Amino acid sequence: MSKSNRWILLCIGTLVFGSELIFGIWMAHWNYFIPGDAISRVANAFYVLYSRDPHLGAVGFVWNPLPSLLILPILLFNRWIPELANEGISGVILTSLFASAMAVFLFRNFSRRGHSVLVSIFFVFIFIFNPFMFLYGSNGMSETLFIFFIIVCVTYLTDLMDTENNTISLILIGFSLALAFFTRYESIFFGAALSLSAVVIILNHYKNKEYHARTVYQKIEAAELIILLPAIYGGLLWIFLNWSIMGDALYFLHSNYSNLAQSENLSTNPIIAPVIGNWLQTIQYVLLRSIPFSIPFVLIVLVRAFTGKLFKMDFLCLVILILSVPLMQLIMLYKGASYGWLRFFVYPLPIVMAWLPYELGKLKTKKKILYKITTLAVISSLIFSSYVTWLFMNNRKFAPEEYDAIHAKQSPTYLNRMLAKRIAGDLDKRLSQHPDSKILMDSFNAFQIILNSRHNQQLVITSDLDFEKSLNHPVKHKITYILVPKPNGVASLNAVTKRYKNFYYRGASFAKLEKEYGEEWRLYRLFKPSSTKNK
Repeated sequence: MSKSNRWILLCIGTLVFGSELIFGIWMAHWNYFIPGDAISRVANAFYVLYSRDPHLGAVGFVWNPLPSLLILPILLFNRWIPELANEGISGVILTSLFASAMAVFLFRNFSRRGHSVLVSIFFVFIFIFNPFMFLYGSNGMSETLFIFFIIVCVTYLTDLMDTENNTISLILIGFSLALAFFTRYESIFFGAALSLSAVVIILNHYKNKEYHARTVYQKIEAAELIILLPAIYGGLLWIFLNWSIMGDALYFLHSNYSNLAQSENLSTNPIIAPVIGNWLQTIQYVLLRSIPFSIPFVLIVLVRAFTGKLFKMDFLCLVILILSVPLMQLIMLYKGASYGWLRFFVYPLPIVMAWLPYELGKLKTKKKILYKITTLAVISSLIFSSYVTWLFMNNRKFAPEEYDAIHAKQSPTYLNRMLAKRIAGDLDKRLSQHPDSKILMDSFNAFQIILNSRHNQQLVITSDLDFEKSLNHPVKHKITYILVPKPNGVASLNAVTKRYKNFYYRGASFAKLEKEYGEEWRLYRLFKPSSTKNK
């Protein structure tokens, strides 16, 4: 790469990182808005360093751990900048870094495929500043990390199409897929699509050559091992850690806090309920929410049909990749195991974005006029996709999470955060007045309260090694208070509610109501029962 291009890379990376970071801080610090899933990832990292029982296992064994592990070094500065934790700024920094890396990687890919600097910059900025991509590059969610790894995988897969023996690309795909697995579980279906695409590519390379079938099989076997083994070993390691630490190899899949447990009440959800068990409704649901992110792909289909290259090996690979994650959502929605958020359907857009340097590069080497027309058409489709995406994001029915971000001050996320700050302030007053006091709470629901507290060493939380004993025998373990949420929706999975029936409403023989925080939380004070045993 030329010296001028390296300066361009530096400028692109800096501009994207700065834009995402400024917007993310503006949302989190001035608008008091950050998604619950994003700040819960920060909380998991926080427990590792700053809970009363700090240990690496506190990162949790339900959600993929890579985002929280990457936040750990940023949180080392939390003692001087507490906003890194209590406002989720550390997550904002992480996603801003990955958005910047994504922009740099895409520019390099366009450049090495022979596209001009101007064209490359246009494509990168239109993609990065797509309203959905820009929002998720700044809000601390795991999607941007996962999308980065997807783009890396697709980029090196296109390199395989040009070269028969490209071991380096296979290795990079394999390790990127493993990192994708430690970021989001959608990587399982995406990995299967990569594996199948590699088979198609290898068969195409040798279809017109005099090779023994065994030789071709060996090449396929070697490619599959390189692509899949890092992710498989990663999966086995994750299962082993779940078994050795949590006592259940599939704890991440069916624990009280898992996605399946949180999805149990979806049958009463007015939007998801009609989809469950109905294939036609499920397909319509997936197709509708995929529209804003599939517009550039539709254009590629039209161009391929016009040039007579629709039924080619490489296009088959693109279709397989595009369908992979939506297929997973289709199955999960049908089974009632997914909330069907708009962010689950974004992946066709980054897959096409990683594919475009290859697609347009082929046109440039053969038909330059068609290349110019197609380039303009693709840029227009990306701009139109951004516009349609914005319309979807500003519609509560199609995109409740994104709608809340756009209307931050009126959102439940904002109200929950303000309530958490108020509760944490009240608890801190009690704990500062009585340094020997301890408050037990399940961090599954109380993570924002924990992050906003200045007395973490007096909070007994889920990741503490003595949490279960303290929960079962709170008086014996000198617990002073128990904080419990109203058992609605996923809050019904709270450990206190699970252990003591109707605790929120009636307390227990050893606990009486101390304070109510609206209708959402109640604080119970413990006392030693004179004659009644603990339930």
